[in-house]
Amino acid sequence: MNTLEKYRLNLFLAFTMLTGTVGMAAHLQAAESSTTSSRYMGGPVELVTAQNGARVNAEVLEVSPKITYLEPTTEKVTDGVWCIGGYSLANTTVIEGNDGLIVYDTGDTREEAEHIRKAIEKISDKPVKVIIYSHSHYAMGAGALVDDPKDVLVIGHPKVNETVESSLKGGGIPSAIPEVGPILTARTMSHFGLLLPEEGPDAGVTPKLEMGKPIAFLPATETVENGEELEVLGIKLQFFTEYMSDDYNLTVWVPEKKVVLNNFLWPGTPNLYTLRGGVYRSPLVWRDGVKLIRDLQPEILLNTHARAVVGKEKVMETLTAYMDMISFTYDQTLRGIMLGMGPDELRHFVKIPSYFSETPENFQGYGESVHFPEAIYQYVIGWFDWDSTKLFKIAPEEAASRTVELMGGKEKVIKATRAALDKEEYAWAAELIQNAFLLDPMDKDVRQLKADILRQLGYRTTGSIARGFLLTEALALEGKVESPLMILPSPEIVAGFPATFVDYYRIRIDPEKSKDTDKVIEFVFTDQKDQAVSLHIRRGVAEFVPEPSTYLKKADYVLKLDGKTWASVYLGDADMAEEIKSKKVKVTKGEEAELIALFDIFDKFNPASNFRIPPLGD
Repeated sequence: MNTLEKYRLNLFLAFTMLTGTVGMAAHLQAAESSTTSSRYMGGPVELVTAQNGARVNAEVLEVSPKITYLEPTTEKVTDGVWCIGGYSLANTTVIEGNDGLIVYDTGDTREEAEHIRKAIEKISDKPVKVIIYSHSHYAMGAGALVDDPKDVLVIGHPKVNETVESSLKGGGIPSAIPEVGPILTARTMSHFGLLLPEEGPDAGVTPKLEMGKPIAFLPATETVENGEELEVLGIKLQFFTEYMSDDYNLTVWVPEKKVVLNNFLWPGTPNLYTLRGGVYRSPLVWRDGVKLIRDLQPEILLNTHARAVVGKEKVMETLTAYMDMISFTYDQTLRGIMLGMGPDELRHFVKIPSYFSETPENFQGYGESVHFPEAIYQYVIGWFDWDSTKLFKIAPEEAASRTVELMGGKEKVIKATRAALDKEEYAWAAELIQNAFLLDPMDKDVRQLKADILRQLGYRTTGSIARGFLLTEALALEGKVESPLMILPSPEIVAGFPATFVDYYRIRIDPEKSKDTDKVIEFVFTDQKDQAVSLHIRRGVAEFVPEPSTYLKKADYVLKLDGKTWASVYLGDADMAEEIKSKKVKVTKGEEAELIALFDIFDKFNPASNFRIPPLGD
């Protein structure tokens, strides 16, 4: 080894020792800033009662009115521009043009839009001639704002129509993978507290998302590119499509009025991960979307969710603070990763300084920053946190069984849980009782104890998402609500896109039952101009074949049916054997009995067992 090599080696060793020391310090820092003094572990928290009886963290009632419209409100922000809020989870912006109105966002259902229309009619007697979608989430009321869709120009992001269609196929909830839409829809019910009572301690404290109600979506008739300028009804508009928050966003700059319409500033800390489930939300992309708006130097900021922000200085301060909140969360997470931390440590290491809360829009009243570092870690590095003991973890139920045995039995676990509960160490109590719950989820005493713990956690959180999940599960444990595992699309959606749901059927295949199978089933949908698609079933896989006529293997079985019949089978309302017997399904190739047996290798949706928390018996 020459002198240079020795130098490099010594430098490397010195660096390793230094970073090892820093890493150890970081681990200690994370431990010292853990939740032991938080509101979930005996720390101080003020609980108050809302008007509807909800038991809630006092900060929620103090800050929420400052950042969102809690009641129906029409606010004139400048000449010819209004913000309408409180009818939906989203606001509606109205801009008066020469001979008509421009509307930005339309509510989430036809009913919401009908209320918004009445509010618009109090503003102006001019008709709505232009509709602009901020993104796909609040485009469902458009048709209720106009008498004739042919008379309206609908402007959207290049991907808005595609995204809405994908959401509908998944059951109505946006998903990058619509096959799992039913799970995301069910999680959304907890996310927005849709199963919570209207009144009482467990009631929700924020407006609820409307699900399952009629919609009135109008597809975008004109899509715009990033930076594109248009003059609409005498109003000059510039569109930006480059950046995203939770969806493909369309930001609109109205230069003559110094107004920006956007879905980047929310009434609460940027929700960099959503508990209902979703793909990675890039903090850098969200931050740069905010930066683009700031660089336009608007004097008025109209937001899809948050109250209007008026005044150039206030707008600049709000946007900068929001950018900094995102940057701090992201950069400190990366810092923790470089210090050798895993996801469990990062959630305690990344602590948001109190000065960020000086900007109300940074209030953690929806999502909470404690849930973001793990999502960032997963994206940056993947699930493995370098702790090799986690490489071959035993199943949760077995781990619980061994833990309970080690603690001296279930009664000892319950005793330890109650002791933690008495000390208001709710987070620790939740971890303890989960061991007993996994062993016997039908034990009423264990369920009630777990419910009591989750309820206290729900009362103490400021985040409406966490409150929704915690209180919904508490009520389900008590048998007061039924929390579904999944919510399948409506029969109308399945019947309207039958080929799509043949494709989705592939994720139901049982590999054990199909291990010796190699067969092709061709579906011919008579109400879709005899559209033909196939499933090639072979050894645990069901390959979707969109063009059977050109596929390498000809069909072993051919069946003819309409979309409505397939919807009944797909949704578990009918069995394929029954539909064949009733002649609603005609088998034109292959033996009927063999075909029926093939359908038995797929999981069938059973509404009776469609619960994440097993319902209590009578």
